[in-house]
Amino acid sequence: MPDADPMVSRHRLSSELQEARRKAGYTQPDVARETGWSLSKVMRLESGRVKISMTDLKALISFYGLSPDASEKLRRAAEEARRQPWWYEYRSLLSEGFQSYLGYEASASVIRNFEALFIPGLLQTEEYARVALQQSVVPEKEELLDLRMKRQERMLSEANTELRFLIDEAALRRVVGTAELMEAQIRHLQEVSALEHVSIGVVPFSSGLYPLLRSPYVIFEFAKADQERVVYLENPDGSVILNNKAIVGVQRSVETYLEAFWEIENSYAQPITEWSSHLPQLAA
Repeated sequence: MPDADPMVSRHRLSSELQEARRKAGYTQPDVARETGWSLSKVMRLESGRVKISMTDLKALISFYGLSPDASEKLRRAAEEARRQPWWYEYRSLLSEGFQSYLGYEASASVIRNFEALFIPGLLQTEEYARVALQQSVVPEKEELLDLRMKRQERMLSEANTELRFLIDEAALRRVVGTAELMEAQIRHLQEVSALEHVSIGVVPFSSGLYPLLRSPYVIFEFAKADQERVVYLENPDGSVILNNKAIVGVQRSVETYLEAFWEIENSYAQPITEWSSHLPQLAA
């Protein structure tokens, strides 16, 4: 089981603080009035937007009259949330959405990734990633390349997380860089697919249309029963994080994406080794 990223720990602490307050029978204005804090401070602490100090945590524990067990649970959650994530040195380059993504990636027990246009980032060779990042509008391309390679090292070298990938054939046929680069990329996919915790499937052109083929997505599943699955969508106008709670303008649920992934994996996809065995340039 992977260790929870501090971002995920902050979300958990946020939920536990809100639950403790509600069980004690207080509203946020009640807490602000009795502690002498501003209402905005109470809201920030409960939202996880700021780190809670141990002094403030002790004040809340005392005010809510928590049991020793409940108090210790909150203290542990607060300590975990105060750790710096492994990607902390890159934080100035990353959007808030992608920081959340990295937190989920580091904490998930199962990751399911569907891509229609590009090789998934965790599976890209350094040469493929360098060419792909040239299309990025940000100037720190080498720093982002370094981050991507470190993500791969963490996720592929340690079998803590089950990684399941589905790639449309279009992504494998599109030449990124040169034909030789693409051949090396496909060989890399074959090699990675041999890892026990990695599965790579290709959806061939012959499969025709299939569910949700136009949108890349990543589904994060967690070992803790009380932590909901999360879907990450990356669109041309930015990234969106979904969960099972209603979000204005979003018509699909997490279950919709999960069911689509299962259907594609079981009814449409081929293992990368089976698909690539028919490519003459690799057989030579």
